[in-house]
Amino acid sequence: MVRNRDITAEHPLNPATVQVLLIEDDLAEARFLQEVLKGAPRSHFQLYHAKRLGEAISRLQAQSFDVALLDLTLPDSSGLDSLDLLLQEAPSLPVVVLTNTNDNELAVSAVRRGAQDYLLKRSLQQEVLVRALFYAIERQRAEDALREVNEELEERVRARTAELEAVNHHLRLEIDQRQRIQDRLTLAQDAAAMGTFEWPLSTLPCLTNPAFKCQNARCPLPWSIHPDDRDQVAQELQQSIRRGQGLDTEFRIQEDDTIRWMAIKSTLLYDDQGRPDRLLGIHMDITDKKQMEAQFLRSQRLESLGTLASGIAHDLNNILTPILLVVQLLPLKLGNLDPWVDNKLKILESSAQRGADMVKQILTFARGLEGKRADLRVNHLLLDIRKLVQQTLPKSIDIYMDVPDDLWAVSGDATQLHQVFMNLCVNARDAMPHGGVLQITAHNLTFDATNAQPYPQARLGPYIVAMVTDTGTGMVPDVLNRIFDPFFTTKELGQGTGLGLSAVLGIVQSHGGFIDVHSTVNQGSQFCVYLPAIPHADAALPTSADPLDGNQATILVIDDEPSICEVIKSMLEAHNYQVILAYDAPSALLLLAEHHSCIATIITDIMMPTLDGLAALPLLRRISPGVPVIAMSGLNLAETALADPHGFQGFLAKPFTHQDLLQQLRTLASSPLAPRTGVSCARSSPLPRGIPRLPQPGSKKA
Repeated sequence: MVRNRDITAEHPLNPATVQVLLIEDDLAEARFLQEVLKGAPRSHFQLYHAKRLGEAISRLQAQSFDVALLDLTLPDSSGLDSLDLLLQEAPSLPVVVLTNTNDNELAVSAVRRGAQDYLLKRSLQQEVLVRALFYAIERQRAEDALREVNEELEERVRARTAELEAVNHHLRLEIDQRQRIQDRLTLAQDAAAMGTFEWPLSTLPCLTNPAFKCQNARCPLPWSIHPDDRDQVAQELQQSIRRGQGLDTEFRIQEDDTIRWMAIKSTLLYDDQGRPDRLLGIHMDITDKKQMEAQFLRSQRLESLGTLASGIAHDLNNILTPILLVVQLLPLKLGNLDPWVDNKLKILESSAQRGADMVKQILTFARGLEGKRADLRVNHLLLDIRKLVQQTLPKSIDIYMDVPDDLWAVSGDATQLHQVFMNLCVNARDAMPHGGVLQITAHNLTFDATNAQPYPQARLGPYIVAMVTDTGTGMVPDVLNRIFDPFFTTKELGQGTGLGLSAVLGIVQSHGGFIDVHSTVNQGSQFCVYLPAIPHADAALPTSADPLDGNQATILVIDDEPSICEVIKSMLEAHNYQVILAYDAPSALLLLAEHHSCIATIITDIMMPTLDGLAALPLLRRISPGVPVIAMSGLNLAETALADPHGFQGFLAKPFTHQDLLQQLRTLASSPLAPRTGVSCARSSPLPRGIPRLPQPGSKKA
């Protein structure tokens, strides 16, 4: 399972002494392995031998090891149970399994249950054993590092969520205070919508006695107070009389089956003996105002969410950018990868991309996102969805797809529509915790005056219908009526935000379509997405361009995140570019002034401390007017629209792939403002005298 390369010579992981725990009951095998490792070149292995698994576990409790060699046939344990017990005691210990059995299924099972490699004793060679030990240590450390990064991301999301809740609570308190002020101001507006009243207190038993049913035709109240509000109004009236003040309140009234809101403001009048006698004031129908207030509260919450989501997006996208680029860079640097490693890199790339899509989903819901529209074939998009869900959904869920090749094209944003269908598939997965069937089907449909009647949102003309059907738990009618409400979720706390289907509905409606949902409890649900179609559009399939050769052109990269700078540098150098790095805009200006004759293109972040990308652009243009500048940012909403008017020749939304980066450079190369090539800068460019060099990533500050 390892490749024929000298890992000790080419890999940076080469400690002075490698502590190896050998768990082998055969003394001859143990002495053989010790002799094999003793003669390993350029490495020193310290071997500790344990004949039984219990003895090995005791050693692990008293001493730490870099890697373990485990025989699957032991006196006190055998088979994969030995591996399970060992990893249960030391989860972070890299384990290489040794056996005399050439069983591929056993090898796969061992790796799936936590082993880093699987070796046959009878064909064991020194080079293979040494390489397997180093690879096991390396892979275990990579897994630990990835787990630490994921934990850090989760902690930051939790912290941001807590901050959002605190801001929303403060916002609600502030809105409540402004609402009370607004209520009093409204009573003085629009005399035509107001009424006056004079109510003798002796004629208001319906307020002082909740069980009283008014049958007096001379009752001064012109409406029936809602039963749920009668006690509240009665208490407020009694309190206002005790304080010697008029009644100032709001309540609901009933008019047949209609409920409306009423506001009153009054002054308390006294009789000749100085006793409270009557209320004199004005009343106003404020039903419309209440509805507007509800909309206002929701818009304020969304505004707050959008502000915090922007901060989260910027931070997370800066974290995801180097992860995504490094995963794509490794195959270029390492050449032909082991299938196991290549598969894990693809999983890591997919997870990073899903994280980026999740951030984009929050921004889409919070602030709205138009996206780039083009004619595209939904059948190709659904085929990509099937490949992705086959890799991510549990094996207990069977996936079936029936999408015709002649499915019409639609005008839409591929990323947003991908998000729609992925969200629906994820919801279907959540509805089938014990397995089931997921069906993805699509067909063409032309609405006419007859078949469009059941769908009020439908317009006459061609549509494509994409259906996602599951055999899950289904939904009761009350839940079905609320599934598209923002923040509504039936999942447990911490397992869902309630934004997924809201974002799905918003995207479909922005494309001129609509969604029809059918669900039956314990039978399943079906989501039908209707999108306006273009029957005769010729949507071209995306083609992969040949790798771009940089011809030693020099690129100036400006970003305050050292990790992003370093990974962009490595990616561009792999495609025959030279790269100069600057970690802030002032340093970039000095470097451009020194090397303006050889810098072909500038790639700059928009949001940076001291001097951001928008403010630095005119200064860059003053030094080198003809150099094209590409902007990049973790906030891909407003910056996309700002890039072109401010003079940028391109925009990269973090996190971007190496294809996105090279495509931007390829586009510039074919444009009238093509970057200069063939002009080389020095590999190490000193800054002007008196300007300190910025610390390199990972260096310690003095």
